[in-house]
Amino acid sequence: MIGKIYKELFIICLVFFLGWGAFTYIKLIPNVPDMSISVDTENKVADILVDNILSSSQLITSDTINRAVFLIKERLLSKVELSNYDYRFFVLKNDQVNAFATLGGNIFIYSGLLEFADNAEEVSSVIAHEIGHVEKRHVVNKLVKKMGVAILFSIVSGTDPAIVTEIAKNVVSTVFERSQETEADIYGLNLLEKASINPHYMATFFRKIKTEYGGYDEELEFLMSHPNLNKRIKDALLRPIDSTFTPVEIGINWASVKSELATLE
Repeated sequence: MIGKIYKELFIICLVFFLGWGAFTYIKLIPNVPDMSISVDTENKVADILVDNILSSSQLITSDTINRAVFLIKERLLSKVELSNYDYRFFVLKNDQVNAFATLGGNIFIYSGLLEFADNAEEVSSVIAHEIGHVEKRHVVNKLVKKMGVAILFSIVSGTDPAIVTEIAKNVVSTVFERSQETEADIYGLNLLEKASINPHYMATFFRKIKTEYGGYDEELEFLMSHPNLNKRIKDALLRPIDSTFTPVEIGINWASVKSELATLE
């Protein structure tokens, strides 16, 4: 009788510790990609969302500006290995200092960011960060968590345009978790070095943000829920750079880009 009691107690304890262990292990895995949405489905949803965003935005068609962004894109993407995405960059007329990634490798850059940056390398540091969000599937995971799988699937099969607009708004204003922002920073810094762009440009950009806005401003979506700005500057400056690293300028006349931006209405 006593032996039976001990046996049952042992089983109960074993089940408890197995459950506790599984829960703890899962919690320790950061940002596990949500594979309930395939990349193919993500791309189909992305096309619909991009059309929606563009329908309510002013797309910049200047050859000078788009050529500059193209050169940044080519430099960075040449070092993105085995990506699932065919990236597309769009420059929108908007005074906010911001860039954001949507589903399917679509990245939107506001003219305010181009005006704020001192050079192409600073812009590259922001874009490298956004590419990190795409490659780590932060965007799709955040949307699945917030809106559910069914809503995203419904877009592909056809749904109320109001729902598409609502999801597009969520994409534009997506606030990532601090751990995801840190992961995107790390990815971005590594990508910059691979692309022969000094990773310290990320620190330079953040310092400029801090000087101009005091570290945080409600109008800066790029800083929403991001890790402490001082820490980001420190991490970028202290990140070890390979002794053989040789920076190569992107070769864009940034004064010409800013001059072109000033002519836009």
